[in-house]
Amino acid sequence: MDEHGGKAMSLLEHLSELRQCLIRSFAAVLVCFILAMIFSRELIEFLKGPLRSALPAAEEVLHFTGPLDVFLTSIRVSLLSAVIVSSPVWIWQFWKFIEPALYEHEKKLVLPFIFASTSLFISGIAFCFWVIFPLALEFLIQLGQEVGVPMITITDYVSMLTLMILGFGLVFETPVILVLLAVLDLVSAEGLAKYRRYVIVGTLFVGAVLTPPDPMSQIGMALPLYVMYELSILVIRMIRKSPSKKTSDV
Repeated sequence: MDEHGGKAMSLLEHLSELRQCLIRSFAAVLVCFILAMIFSRELIEFLKGPLRSALPAAEEVLHFTGPLDVFLTSIRVSLLSAVIVSSPVWIWQFWKFIEPALYEHEKKLVLPFIFASTSLFISGIAFCFWVIFPLALEFLIQLGQEVGVPMITITDYVSMLTLMILGFGLVFETPVILVLLAVLDLVSAEGLAKYRRYVIVGTLFVGAVLTPPDPMSQIGMALPLYVMYELSILVIRMIRKSPSKKTSDV
């Protein structure tokens, strides 16, 4: 028996469980990838929306410089779409994998964690695609038009889009990660509040790394990240004050 009241799992059992979770996650991504490849042209047209709005009306939307550019971009777009669409599955598999390591009262939080993780991941992607990414494109293209004519390749555009939306999706997971660490007694609300000034600098650094070098997108990532940090502190304090938590600590 382990300290959590269940049967202790050996290393091989842990590895076997990890293998099963990875297989299920990969299978979900693969199925979504195959379906996305069928509609890759429609997906590319959809993803061109922010650029189409940012470019002058007379300009062509996207260009390609090599015979494989469009084909490889179709694969990248399909894989990106598959990761996003299958996110409920691989997020669920992640939480099911760590569930045996939790106490009984902590296991009750697994379903809320799955729902919050999925919702925040999708919300981060949507916020980036419909708010921050168009603003960043408009700023950068207007800045570039002061010295030249835009000729954006499909490869560069999809690379920038992929980095930004996945970066925002992961950044929006901050509250879930911090609350999980608090549930495991690895961090506390008081400890997190103590390092606010360092977090502000850290969020600006993360924004600079995961976004293009323009103030619009950097602030657009840093601000939500800090808001998520403060939200995490509030949620952790609420959990600590809940009757069920007090009872389990006795």
